[in-house]
Amino acid sequence: MKESYIQSFEEVINQHSSLSPDDFNVLLKLFTQKKYDSKAHIVNPNEDNSSVFFIISGLVRYYYLTSDGKEWNRAFLADNMMSTSFSQDAGKIEPYGIQALEETKVLIADFSEFQLLFDDSPMIERLHRKLVESILTKKMNRERSFLQNSAKLRYIDFVEQYPNVLRRITQYHLASYLGVTEASLSRIISEIH
Repeated sequence: MKESYIQSFEEVINQHSSLSPDDFNVLLKLFTQKKYDSKAHIVNPNEDNSSVFFIISGLVRYYYLTSDGKEWNRAFLADNMMSTSFSQDAGKIEPYGIQALEETKVLIADFSEFQLLFDDSPMIERLHRKLVESILTKKMNRERSFLQNSAKLRYIDFVEQYPNVLRRITQYHLASYLGVTEASLSRIISEIH
């Protein structure tokens, strides 16, 4: 019997692309399991990220670090979520940090090795395309929300979309994600409740 996290990984993969058992096994061999303590960096904010991640358990944040040391959270990933790097052919991507917010176990693979599978397996290439499309859709929706919605509406959307994450992050991290100060977020929360 497969370990439960491998079964979960396969289920997430199959939501994006129907891999044959052989393709899944080839893909799985690229990944290694790693464990990170709370507050440990998976990727430092001044490094290029060239990895593919599957969160077995735990919670991570993706964030940008400004030259004056201010942090801006751009995403949170929790149990059974997956993320990928982009090809260098897509252009330069500004570095960002990935930090565990609680004890976190991940499957991690080098993106260049993942990319080498594309020619031999169209379904693995499709998996990557579907992951990128998912990331792009979330990014576009978040951008639209910043342009059109108030901070209060962004908070309400976050509460509705990510109730599991909300219970696990600090107000500081949520404020950073919403693009507001902690004081502003406190006012928003008190208005709603």
